[in-house]
Amino acid sequence: MQQLRFKMADVQNSNEIKANNVLLESKEPLLFKNILHETKNYSNWDILNWNWKELGNIFADKKLPFRVGKKEKTKDPQWEVGTPIVYKTMNEFLNDAKKESCNWYYFDYKHIREWFKDRPDIVKSFDWKLFDLDFDGSDSTMWIGSEGAHTSCHQDTYGCNIVAQIHGRKLWLLFPPDCSSQMNPSRTPYEESTIYSKYNFFTPSQKEIDAIQTMIGKVKMVILEPNDVLFIPNGWWHYVESLDISLSVNVWIPQPDDCKARLKESLVNLIVNTIGHDLPKAADHPDSSLLESIKYIKLSLKECKNLKGNEMLEPPCKKKKSNIEDDSSFKNLENEYVKFIKTVPNFTNADFEYFLTKNSCMDGLHDEQAEDNLEESDLTVVETLVDAFSHPDIISKVYCVIESKLLK
Repeated sequence: MQQLRFKMADVQNSNEIKANNVLLESKEPLLFKNILHETKNYSNWDILNWNWKELGNIFADKKLPFRVGKKEKTKDPQWEVGTPIVYKTMNEFLNDAKKESCNWYYFDYKHIREWFKDRPDIVKSFDWKLFDLDFDGSDSTMWIGSEGAHTSCHQDTYGCNIVAQIHGRKLWLLFPPDCSSQMNPSRTPYEESTIYSKYNFFTPSQKEIDAIQTMIGKVKMVILEPNDVLFIPNGWWHYVESLDISLSVNVWIPQPDDCKARLKESLVNLIVNTIGHDLPKAADHPDSSLLESIKYIKLSLKECKNLKGNEMLEPPCKKKKSNIEDDSSFKNLENEYVKFIKTVPNFTNADFEYFLTKNSCMDGLHDEQAEDNLEESDLTVVETLVDAFSHPDIISKVYCVIESKLLK
């Protein structure tokens, strides 16, 4: 097994942690415990030195868009498209977050380069070279939320994700790709490259609780604390919730075969824009015409053909091989580099109890308590059709047919 260079002596010698591709080949989430603190003398993460007051001064009088959600039990997840936006300065947010008991606020998925255009020093201070990644703040996004702020459970179809926790704590619930059929996947609301789970993990009903129980042994949970870094491989479903006022920074790492995922996404785009154009969509995804959807498919096909041509030209001896193949390899890795790297543990009974009681005191209606309207509206039928035709299993089968006919 190829070794990872995660020992402090190596960091002192090279000023970098050399992942040597093993990070990107990992099929399991990896936790780098307290690594930003341990390596602070060898990396540039100035944001770690700023407390909330200093961050308030840095943002100054800028009005930031915060999504507002409810700290209450709801029938459905609190989708991004359904949460209103309020504008606050950072100091106004901090004051409200400390005293607010009914709402949560989330300044989420915000590109650092856009919010610090006048501070290139800040943009350059997010140093992913620690992980042998040539990224900085210009490639990164920022997530600032109050207690209860959360991202509904979903799967990202492109690339993989690495997250640095700067302030506060965040709970991550992680489900492997082979749980997809059990996650009640949906493309409504539609957001390109995001497959949502219909399950509400913020205030789970008995239905969600039963779903989690069927996946015990596969589910993983970790609470990120300041200076922790989490790597999430491609295809892992995740639900994320702030347990305190929190700040995290992440970067998405592209993978060579992302073009295959983009082709699949172009097929979903066609379905949504032909039969699901009245369904809710993310604000940055306006309706497209049939011709525009076909153009997207053709561009994705061209990209896949280019990848296939490059693969055929590449000598077999140079093709990448996974260096981490099973759980035992991860255990060896964890034991050898115990100072930093840990595999994320499986969801335990104690985790399960904590997860169930965390938000159990909130008022509102659970799914089984709500009076369901059994009459099927036209929109419900359309949503069901879109979810059926764009189900990941169906899209994968269509992709295989396209590959056999158009990507030879």
